[in-house]
Amino acid sequence: MENNQFKILGTPQNRKSKIDSGLAEKLNEYYSKPENQKKTNKRQQIPAQTQSPISSSQDYWTISGVNYRNKVYEINLLKSLLDNSYSKTQEQWAEYTEQAKQKGEFYTGDMPLYHAVFASLFNQREDTKSKEDIEEARAFIQKSMRENYPMTLTRIAYQPIGDDKVIHNFGTNDKYELSEAIVGPDRAIVKEDEKALIALLGTGDIGQIKSVYNWINGTDNWIWRVNSKPENVDERVARFIAGSVRALLLCYGGPDDRLASLGVRIVREAPRRP
Repeated sequence: MENNQFKILGTPQNRKSKIDSGLAEKLNEYYSKPENQKKTNKRQQIPAQTQSPISSSQDYWTISGVNYRNKVYEINLLKSLLDNSYSKTQEQWAEYTEQAKQKGEFYTGDMPLYHAVFASLFNQREDTKSKEDIEEARAFIQKSMRENYPMTLTRIAYQPIGDDKVIHNFGTNDKYELSEAIVGPDRAIVKEDEKALIALLGTGDIGQIKSVYNWINGTDNWIWRVNSKPENVDERVARFIAGSVRALLLCYGGPDDRLASLGVRIVREAPRRP
């Protein structure tokens, strides 16, 4: 700690105050010791303010504690479908997203980002300060899944041989790919789907995934996909769909399908807790 931190200014009439030089030296000597610096730093710490997990503005919610790609973010979720509910192909949404990110506007996310937002809302649903806002967000997500089958920027390239390719943030500069066997039967998700779910959602926690979508839609959660190896590479689009019977991770949508999208925006990476 620098000695000038404890420099004492005199009155305006006499900046060179008559200070007991012996006392100043003792102070500087005391605070230069590491153990006493720690004490000083501890006293200067400002207690963290209690922050609600979700806040609401006129057009969007701000959701904290969103675990996405091994980091924790604060995310905005638009209260209406993106671009005035306009329907686009996945490729068109990718182009829209690239432009929107440059402007700091809302855009289409990949499947892991949306799931991370849903899971954050679910995990914090009992927060007394935010219950009303969280329920409002849940109802909006359910309605969107049931009526609009929202698009994501996740695409699966089913392979005739070997693992399939899961492409997240398709068509953007943030694109990343994973290799995993996605092909399989349509069913309520089970333990055997764990690896496929890690590739699709970023988590393979079957119990948590079931709980999240049961909370959103009040039903079981299924995965629908290509059921057997194709003769040639077969590219399909991933979407969220729901009805009165089940919520679906739909992994065989057509690339030319035109659908609406949920609007998201990463605000910032959350500071790490001490």
